[in-house]
Amino acid sequence: MGNFRKLFAALDDAIAAVEEIFIIFLHGSVAGLVILSVVLRYVFNNPLTWGEELIVALFTWMVFIGAAAAVRSQMHIRIDVMAPVFRMPMFRWLNVLTLLIGLVIIVTMIWGCYEQVLQELVVDSPMMGVSKAWFVAAMPVGLVLMLIHVLRTWIDQGAAPVFRGETEVLVMKEGSAQ
Repeated sequence: MGNFRKLFAALDDAIAAVEEIFIIFLHGSVAGLVILSVVLRYVFNNPLTWGEELIVALFTWMVFIGAAAAVRSQMHIRIDVMAPVFRMPMFRWLNVLTLLIGLVIIVTMIWGCYEQVLQELVVDSPMMGVSKAWFVAAMPVGLVLMLIHVLRTWIDQGAAPVFRGETEVLVMKEGSAQ
């Protein structure tokens, strides 16, 4: 089990490094294309006909890969009303239940998004003329990455921290620092 844990951690770390670089590239590309589109449209009166379509595609990828990265770094938003209850010894089983429900939701969404990609294979984008499957493929890819990050956190730290939100993480760090 120890070798599997190390291998899975190394895989997750490699994925996280690629995610970060990809998100930086996407962010820069979207910003550059938006600036270029504005300049071409309003300064030269010659808009990019395909620019908006590409910006939407890149932004979609940025959102779904970013969601996976947020889950890995526990920087996603969670409603923390129930967090104190989940820490009580008699209700700790709720952490496992929450994790299992979350895994079922992620896997179900992967399946649904995969079906959507298959449907979009035959549809071309109007301006760029590429398959819309490239646009919607961001959803299952991001969800698979999210699943890997969730499983890694579960293996390394147990069920409780998997869906812990940014606020709870910061409060716990602040409390341990004092």
